[in-house]
Amino acid sequence: MLTAIRYGDGFYINLLMSQSIGLSICCCVLLVHRLLESAGPALRAALVVVALVAGSLVGSYIGAVATGMRPAAIFEKHDLWQLLLLGVIFGSIITYFFSSRERIIESQARIQEETIKRLTSDKKAAEADLRRLQAQIEPHFLFNTLSNVLGLLETDPERGKSMLGDFIQYLRASLSKIRASDADLGQEIEVIRAYLNIFKIRMGDRLQYRIDVPEHLRGLPFPSMLLQPLVENAIRHGLEPRVEGGEIVIHAETDDRLLRLVITDTGLGLSEDADGGLGLTNIRERLHTLYGDRAQLLLEANQPRGLKATVEVPHAGN
Repeated sequence: MLTAIRYGDGFYINLLMSQSIGLSICCCVLLVHRLLESAGPALRAALVVVALVAGSLVGSYIGAVATGMRPAAIFEKHDLWQLLLLGVIFGSIITYFFSSRERIIESQARIQEETIKRLTSDKKAAEADLRRLQAQIEPHFLFNTLSNVLGLLETDPERGKSMLGDFIQYLRASLSKIRASDADLGQEIEVIRAYLNIFKIRMGDRLQYRIDVPEHLRGLPFPSMLLQPLVENAIRHGLEPRVEGGEIVIHAETDDRLLRLVITDTGLGLSEDADGGLGLTNIRERLHTLYGDRAQLLLEANQPRGLKATVEVPHAGN
């Protein structure tokens, strides 16, 4: 630009002079910002002006040396105020660039900090909700099982001892999941297996079950105590009311996006309130809390008889 307006001694000289002045101003302005980060706005502005002037003078001297000119020749050919004016103009642009970048960086840091605080708060709230929802499910089963054990110990001690053993296994599996920092599908399946064994003692041959979960899927992350309400719903509302009982099948599969758990039973099938109830509502709330719209619970009729419940959650890594 200086060459185009016929200022200076040609493009080569102007290029070296511009680079020298620009770099000197950058160094002076950055030095002021680093040394006076806690200074007030007025003091910093005044010192920036001083830095612009100092950078212009120092840069002019360095440019003269770089071009092989005597430093005094610069001030002989050009008025001092012209050099200072050019330095201040372009230095102001440089200063505005660095100041804007610092403000953007500070703003991004504040936004990131607020985001971390919000996510931490949301996580704590979600954990509290999950504990509340889980607490609504477990007592019903625990108290009923203890009552059944007490009753069987009086009428059929062997079956009572067997149920008590399965109940202890269920509690051990459940407590290990609560203590673990990360829950996986294998742990959930062990809890469900112990849970079904307890009911099988009570129902005898009227309850059959089959668990079809491939070994390579058992290590995938999966929310704790999510399948139990579905199994309990299948037993209480599907199999127990039928004189001949029925079978429960638990199947797991994955695709590129989802881990899919399918629980089918051969019970009475869909009823008017099959899509409601505390347990199913809690499952939907937990899925929404953990995954938002990326997870879902689907209920549909099983063929030829019974109910099919499908839980879909994002696959690990999605």
